[in-house]
Amino acid sequence: MSLFKQFTHVSVTVTDVAKAREFYSDTLGLQEIPRPAFDFPGIWYSLGGDLQLHIILNDQLVRPAVERERIEARYPHFALWTDDCDATAAKIETLGLVCRDVFSGPTGLRQVFVKDPDGNMVEFIGPSKKAGRRVMES
Repeated sequence: MSLFKQFTHVSVTVTDVAKAREFYSDTLGLQEIPRPAFDFPGIWYSLGGDLQLHIILNDQLVRPAVERERIEARYPHFALWTDDCDATAAKIETLGLVCRDVFSGPTGLRQVFVKDPDGNMVEFIGPSKKAGRRVMES
């Protein structure tokens, strides 16, 4: 028996809520939703259905520069599905975001990784004309 019914939200910590809002609202175009009146700043976003992204201020938690700047697929991240990852990658390029673009991985899908101003990583994943075939563990 599972201990939960459904996955509800992902939370990431940031050191500057205004910069986070600029990135997640303005750059990525996520939909901000009402947030309970906690005693600390933050922002909530709808990620579709009942899934949410919670941005939480924690100005004491500053990642080392190498972790903020390097984009490694094995760093903690959350992934957002896109129906056309080629179009998403083109949009990310026009936005001038630094990214890691993977279209030869074993998923059979294209994966485009970007980071917010605090180094939190977001993956966009979906079908691509450039992706290879899916390879599963044996």
